[in-house]
Amino acid sequence: MARVYVKNDDKWVDVPDGSKLSALNGKCSILFACEEGVCGSCLSTIIEGAENLEPPSEKEKQTLEMFGAKPNQRLLCQTVIKGGEVKVEQ
Repeated sequence: MARVYVKNDDKWVDVPDGSKLSALNGKCSILFACEEGVCGSCLSTIIEGAENLEPPSEKEKQTLEMFGAKPNQRLLCQTVIKGGEVKVEQ
């Protein structure tokens, strides 16, 4: 089981290894609107643990570029956690 620290809520949330971080939906204050990687509602900053995430897909890369995201930002609905711990902030 992987763990995600949501700085906005000051809490840890357990999610299954290998799952998309949309698994956080309803368990924290991060908004997940479309969950398709196109709206940008779940755009968040990865504070720590980026090495525990799969690289962005081509679809995610395109949306990140469209929104002018910084290098440490990801769309959580498209981001897959391999395992371990990650800290995020929206």
